[in-house]
Amino acid sequence: MARQCDSQWVGTVNNLIFYKFRGHYCMRLKPGHVRRTKASVKSSLNFGKASQIGRQIRDVIYPINPCNSDKTMICRFTGALNKMISWKEKIDPFSPYLKKSLPFISGFQFNNQADMPLAIQPAVKFPGSGTMEIQLSPFISGDTLHASFYTDHIVFKMIVTSTSLTEMKTEKKGMTEIRIPYNYEVFQTPVISIPISKNEESLILIVLSIEHFVNKKDRVKMLTDPGKLPCGVIWAGFQPN
Repeated sequence: MARQCDSQWVGTVNNLIFYKFRGHYCMRLKPGHVRRTKASVKSSLNFGKASQIGRQIRDVIYPINPCNSDKTMICRFTGALNKMISWKEKIDPFSPYLKKSLPFISGFQFNNQADMPLAIQPAVKFPGSGTMEIQLSPFISGDTLHASFYTDHIVFKMIVTSTSLTEMKTEKKGMTEIRIPYNYEVFQTPVISIPISKNEESLILIVLSIEHFVNKKDRVKMLTDPGKLPCGVIWAGFQPN
């Protein structure tokens, strides 16, 4: 590594690489040969897998994702999946953490301008017979959702995805919509039953979006302000054996 004396270039010219490092402009020769290790090959394969899976999941949740074409979100989601896949390879296959609260993916926000309220927590059960049951914790919409004065009601839209890490295939297992009055009474969501085939290698995500509808001059319309459109993964886990 050598410092640039009379220039501040960043880029490549012939076999020279110009770059900025810790506030200094430097230069070095291109490496003649890059030796790939088993770890680097595995890392590259995992990233490719994360990119493919991420694209499939984004396609499935497209109807409820307000930031589907946001390149920053795409990179963040691919990175989160990549970290989760690498983490899964190192953990005990019987670890309870594979069935809930997966790191990097649980709580992922597709819209970084609107956080999902912490009170929106699902209880997830697999009672058998190829079903998955989901129920959100009771909450008071007026306290939890912080909507505007003119809010008429709130709509929750939920999509459940299932991704086989062996076949590299993602499917939509279910989609539901819940209309919630905006008031200060406790709201209890119904139990949502989703048919799902048993596959221990299936990564299951519950993605939820929240839409606000206001009533002004006797006209109800949905708010399109990005700051009012939370969308995120409220549960992620591998289906139990």
